[in-house]
Amino acid sequence: MIMRLPGIYEERLSRFRDGETEINIFLIPGNHGERSLMIDAGFKDRRCLAQMERALSCLDITYDKLDVFVTHKHHDHSGLASEYAELGARILMNPEENRHHYDCLYYNNDKNPEEEQYQVLRSVGVTPEKTPEIWEMFMEIRRRVKENKGWEFEVTGFPFLPVRQGQRLRYGNYEFEVVPLKGHTYGQMGLYEARQHILFSADQVIDGIVPIVGTTFPDEHLLAGYLASLNQFLHVYKSCMLLPAHNEPIWDVKRVVNRILYAYNEKIELMRQILYHSRREMTVRQVGCIAYGMGEIPADTKEFVKLKMVMSKTFSCLEYLRDRDLVIRSERDGTFYWQSAEL
Repeated sequence: MIMRLPGIYEERLSRFRDGETEINIFLIPGNHGERSLMIDAGFKDRRCLAQMERALSCLDITYDKLDVFVTHKHHDHSGLASEYAELGARILMNPEENRHHYDCLYYNNDKNPEEEQYQVLRSVGVTPEKTPEIWEMFMEIRRRVKENKGWEFEVTGFPFLPVRQGQRLRYGNYEFEVVPLKGHTYGQMGLYEARQHILFSADQVIDGIVPIVGTTFPDEHLLAGYLASLNQFLHVYKSCMLLPAHNEPIWDVKRVVNRILYAYNEKIELMRQILYHSRREMTVRQVGCIAYGMGEIPADTKEFVKLKMVMSKTFSCLEYLRDRDLVIRSERDGTFYWQSAEL
């Protein structure tokens, strides 16, 4: 466990599955008799739970006095939330994280998502008629989840108290404002300490990683929201110490944000060029495979997971281009088709 700042501790959890995955969990012990804070819940993994229980014990934090702030409902951030709730902790989360129950990235299993899954897959060009091999890969995930065999990106439900933008939370010697970090998910939230210039930035800004803006639902303008958020980082949070959920703390906010902006602008322009030069309608899957240099059919599980991410990122970029009247979107039999508006 690392003390990042006085009264702010970091425990890094690892999960090995198709490579190493890590997440930073932050702990802020409360003053005597007051509640303590954990930021994010980590993977649904018994070893991770045991590791966090040791960290809580070292800081004399008990579950009955613990609040767990879930920044967003992804498997690595909310995996242990249900266990913590059963042990007596309070879970805090933005209700907008329950806006959808399925996308190409994550399978939210607290409600029956089958119909939403069919709708999403068709929208990006994955159908049993035209892409049977890929369709079957997604159906295998569905079977695994229904049979309780587990899937790395499965998200389970948990009880929580709603938090809203602007809400104030006090723990230890810190007073946080709940701030929106829209983009990576629709309802991701962070915690901002204005006096100390600290921002827990979740998956919005990470050094060495271009965060996924993952949506497969039309007209939510998620990438536009994400880019607007990055602009806020360059102005409101430019002098902050960022404590992200992955990798190391960030002091040079401008450098990291500009790198992410460059990467997204480059990919957006590439997709615009793909549609312009193809001179035909294309599905999200088709554009994404070209833009990210992928084969038509994933060769293995790792490639399949990459395709899921690619389709989500591609959808976001195409929606962004459509918002600027650079591409046209049409829909037939539940599938979206995209073509250049510049022809």
